[in-house]
Amino acid sequence: MSFFNKFGDNTKFNIFLGDYLVKKAGYPTRVDIAKLLFNEMKETRKGYVTDENSLFEVSQVYLDGVVSSRSALLKKIKNLYAAERGGISLLNIFSESNKINSIFSMNYDVIFDSLNSDRLIKVLPTNTDIPYISENFVKYYKLLGDVENFDKIFISIQDFRKFKILDFYKEFIKSIKHDLNENPTIILGLDLDDTDFLNMLEVFITEKKQDMIFAVSNSNVLKTKTLERLNSMGIKLLPHSEEDFVKELAIYIDPSVSFEEREEYVGKKLFR
Repeated sequence: MSFFNKFGDNTKFNIFLGDYLVKKAGYPTRVDIAKLLFNEMKETRKGYVTDENSLFEVSQVYLDGVVSSRSALLKKIKNLYAAERGGISLLNIFSESNKINSIFSMNYDVIFDSLNSDRLIKVLPTNTDIPYISENFVKYYKLLGDVENFDKIFISIQDFRKFKILDFYKEFIKSIKHDLNENPTIILGLDLDDTDFLNMLEVFITEKKQDMIFAVSNSNVLKTKTLERLNSMGIKLLPHSEEDFVKELAIYIDPSVSFEEREEYVGKKLFR
């Protein structure tokens, strides 16, 4: 039985890209970038990192001890997304479907940015005003900013702290909370070792959302603390492979087109 059988035909979903589509497109995930920066550190600096999978933490140590220039670090990260990528036919069904309410990205990917879609509206934390978006459009939240405006992305622990406490970002956070309350949410490719992702989710999910937030993950090891955090937010892990679940999702979004046709989108490997 498909996961989507429990929902009505008119149910609209929020989609967290997670790591699945990011990897599919050949872009680095947050953990990939963290490992890259960590490997560039001298051994004496590595000892200051308590969580090698936390890009927020690794970036902070990198800034404090490897490069003194924030601009230099951000340019380095932007360069990871500079190469061209492959086709995007699979992505079009996300932007054009009336069954998708919002798309969220916690990576720095640009996989949706060049779509020529009149329905996809980008929403950034640095927007001075959150635009009103009617139900005929799909909101595309880039939670950590836009790599094309790399001087304004959130990369370090200090950036994350400012995001949580500054009044400037409250309307952005409020808008996301509203969407999470109104529609079921699916996280595609949840890396259970990415503590940054969980920390960000806890900013938006301040009370338990029973049967509202679902996560698909290929991670094999579930630590007790991680399980407790997921339970506290009401996030239910689904027993699916990411690949199989995306096939189900594609059929739900657009039953008239076979998944094989959509799978034309394979992306170019941009990150080695």
